[in-house]
Parts: sequence; structure tokens; C-alpha cells
Amino acid sequence: FTKKNAWRLPVPPQMINTGNYVISLSKTCRWLAEEAEKVGATIIPGYAVTEGLFNTQGQLIGVRTGDMGLNKQGQPGDNFQPGIDIHAKQVILAEGCRGSLTEDIIEKFQLRAHCQMQSYAIGVKEVWRVKPKNYQDGLTMHSIGWPLDNRTYGGSFVYHYDEDKVALGFVIGLDFANPYLDAHGELQRYKQHPMIQGMLKDGECIAYASRALNEGGYQAIPDLSFPGGIIVGCGAGFLNVPKIKGTHAAIESGMLGAEAIFEHIHKQKNSPRIVAYDKKVKDSWIWPELYRVRNIRPGFYRGLWLGLMNAAFESYLSFGHSPWTMALRKDHLQLEPAKKHQPITYPKSDGKLIFNKLESVRLSGTNHSENQPCHLIIKDPSKPIPINYTIYAGPESRYCPANVYEYVAIDGQMHLQINGQNCVHCKSCSIKDPTQNIKWVPPQGGDGPRYSET
Repeated sequence: FTKKNAWRLPVPPQMINTGNYVISLSKTCRWLAEEAEKVGATIIPGYAVTEGLFNTQGQLIGVRTGDMGLNKQGQPGDNFQPGIDIHAKQVILAEGCRGSLTEDIIEKFQLRAHCQMQSYAIGVKEVWRVKPKNYQDGLTMHSIGWPLDNRTYGGSFVYHYDEDKVALGFVIGLDFANPYLDAHGELQRYKQHPMIQGMLKDGECIAYASRALNEGGYQAIPDLSFPGGIIVGCGAGFLNVPKIKGTHAAIESGMLGAEAIFEHIHKQKNSPRIVAYDKKVKDSWIWPELYRVRNIRPGFYRGLWLGLMNAAFESYLSFGHSPWTMALRKDHLQLEPAKKHQPITYPKSDGKLIFNKLESVRLSGTNHSENQPCHLIIKDPSKPIPINYTIYAGPESRYCPANVYEYVAIDGQMHLQINGQNCVHCKSCSIKDPTQNIKWVPPQGGDGPRYSET
């Protein structure tokens, strides 16, 4: 993409999506839940798991749900209900990217001792209901280029599905350098491109969402088993970055995990750790698929054009079997001081094609009861003003896609205000904060975005 034009690029073998399906993941999850219940699974919605339970040997033996009915001060209110303990022979962690309990378990058992640190991206997405003349069933389109500069990794996705819906979004690597970059704003700019604007003409935006994505791939996969449980899905980082596709591997890893646990219990093995699961994943198609694309994402650390050249080499010459594996880098360390950059001008809302963050938050349906502790914790309150605001011009007010973080002047002094009720649970703030000073914890119950029938 350039600002006014677009050129079709050759599609490398690793990125071909022909024969795959465009689906609504929220609908698929609801269908899977019904199928699971038919065979005896118990699904308990409306509760958030906040911590693991361990025996005296350090083995994970279950989970604890969060207390309900706490007030803003964290004290029991009139409707207080303590969390409940749920015990299990094996705990399967399937929390998705940057899962809270998963990250705690990875740290506790040092599951990243033999891999590199995970790297991430932020994805912002809208769902539109479009006119029949603008709809093309099954159309899948990925783009690079405008509106991002050549130093910033990212691109768009567009999917046509369900007879009249278009899901479109923008994904930006969280290793970006410019503290003025705003992922939500980049999506709004992207919609001004003639091709996209024509696709959405006379349509209606019906939903909004945002989520962090694992981008480390092969290099960043931790040990998958630990005493008392396993990690499946995007919590482990099985995303195929060039395809922007990870659901297939997430489902496969869940199936492999189920097989490994069944065999482990059936054979009455004494070991609390199911290392057979790690082997099953490495022997499956997941491992070679991720291995072949391992160098494509880090190849873009040197910019768009060198990244494209490296991607072409990996795709057409080495076929993903280069004798080297590129190193990943920590996203938050790549942010540069504001004095090195110029602010970016983003389009103003017109309520039809372009939306501001609060309008988008309303489309997400997110909801958090007001009288509860804030689930976004500033570890050291002395850091945001002298570091984040003074050096980096308050980047959390921009990389957050939901207007959660605001710097406001009170009695002549700047303060960081947290609007936790706006949070759409992308978790990017806990990744990109330059001092790693933000901790994201699950809010009470099932509070958060309401994923509709889209």
C-alpha cells in the first residue's frame, strides 16, 4: 500500500491461505463449548482464575478463582464472595497470548530457560456490515506499507465472511520506536485508503476489539509441560506470523495435550510432569511449520525493504532451512525518547468511517463494574511522570487502544489517570511500558469485552 494506490505482491509458499476457511472465532468457540458439554465437560463462565494452587512438592494441583464483591479499596463489600479452589490431576493453561496465570507459571518453573524472550504485536480490529455490491465471499487480503513508515513492522488484514460482514484490522509490532505511534489511529488512517474506503462505503461498523499477539514463533516457545500441567495454544506462542494465523496450531496443541494427559493417567505414571506432551508437539506438523518461518519476523528489525528481501530469501531460496536462527529482541527496550520523533497527526472522527477511541470502546461492549479494584496496577507510582511522561511523552495514552491511560493536570501538576472500565483486555500495556511498571491482572468475574455474534 501507498497512500493512494496498492500493488499485489507475489505470495510466498509459507503464506498461501488457499483452501483455508474464514470463520467467526467467537461463534466457533460457542459451538465448541456446546460440543464439549455434550461429552461431559463442565464450563463455568463468569469467573476469573487468579492464582495457582501448589502442594508441598511445588506441583500445581489446581487453581483459585478471584474474590467477588470487593470494593475499590480491595475490601469485602456487601456482596462479597471469596474465590473458590478447583483441584485437578492436571491443569491445562489455555489463556491465550500473555495469559496472567501462564506467565506466572512460566516464571515460577523457569520454562523460558531454554528459549528466547517472547515478542509481541498489537492488533486492532473492526467488524463491518457492508453492502452486497462491496462483498466478496471468502476474500482474504493482507497488506504491508502505508500508513506505517519503513522502520515500523506491521500491516493489515481483511476477511469477508458470513454473507455481509468484513473484518478488518491492523497489526503493529510492539517493538516500534516512535512513542507517538497510536495503533487505533493507524487503523483509522488505513480506512482512508481508496480501496478500503470503497469496500466500506455505506456500511456500518458493528464491533471493535484489540488483542496482543505472540510474534516470537519458534525461538520463543517455552517448555510446554511443568509439574502438574501443560500450556496449549497461544499462551505457548504457536502463531505463524507470516500467515497471521494461529488458531489451527492452538487447536492441534489442545488435541495433542488431551492425548498426552489421557495416556499419562491411563498408564498411571508417577511423574507429575507430562514431558510426552512436549515431544508430541515437536513431532507434529506445528514444529516444522514454525521452524520454516522463524527468521521472517526478526528479519524486519532492519526495516521494511531488507525485511522483504530476507523474507524472499527464506521463502524461495532456503525454504526456511537457513543454517542460522535470528535472535529476538525485547519490545519495550526499542521505544525511543520523544525528542527523537515528531507527533503523528491522526484523522478526526466523523462517526461514519473514522472513530475516536471512546466510540470504538462502545462498539467493543466492554464492561467493568465500577466499584471494584482496578485491574491495571502501577507497580511504582513514582515512575510514570518523570519517565513515561517527561521522556516518552506518555506513550501509554497512545499505544492503549481504549483510552485507559490519560495524563491530566490537577492543581498544576500532571497525574496519570487510569480509566480501567474502558479496558478491552489487549494486555499491550504490560508489554510495551518502557519500565515494565504495569501489571495486568484479571478483573472480577467475567467483566470485559462482550464478543457478540460477529
